[in-house]
Amino acid sequence: MSSGISRRQFLIGCAVILGSLVFPHILLAGPDVTIDRSDVQFFEFQCTIMEVHPGSNYLIVGEKRIELVDFLKGDKRYRTILRNSEGETIGLSSFKKGQWVFVRGFRLSEGRIAAREIYQLPAMAPRSDFYPFFKNVPTWGEPAE
Repeated sequence: MSSGISRRQFLIGCAVILGSLVFPHILLAGPDVTIDRSDVQFFEFQCTIMEVHPGSNYLIVGEKRIELVDFLKGDKRYRTILRNSEGETIGLSSFKKGQWVFVRGFRLSEGRIAAREIYQLPAMAPRSDFYPFFKNVPTWGEPAE
């Protein structure tokens, strides 16, 4: 009498279960963005772009990995806001190595930064109130489609 499952299928199944227990992050879809407001460290800074990686949705700015976010929480969708110094929406491909940017975001694990907003600047801003977006934080999150 056969149980309907081969020894090979059984071993593969065991390997998958064991792998999911040992490496649960492999099974998660999307970036590992979790926002727990009690321990989130928000910050902002301006610096020059060192590298642009449009295929992987991140930048290296001031030796920090700045990751663009796009995730759902409840009935809202949260995406990194990309704008020029006039406040117009632009794409990641508009950012180039050596350009000044203003980044507002929060820390993730391993020193990475999730960007809430990235503004392209023509040069280093001399004062913290030079552009309106330095002081005014736009509403974040749009209705999920």
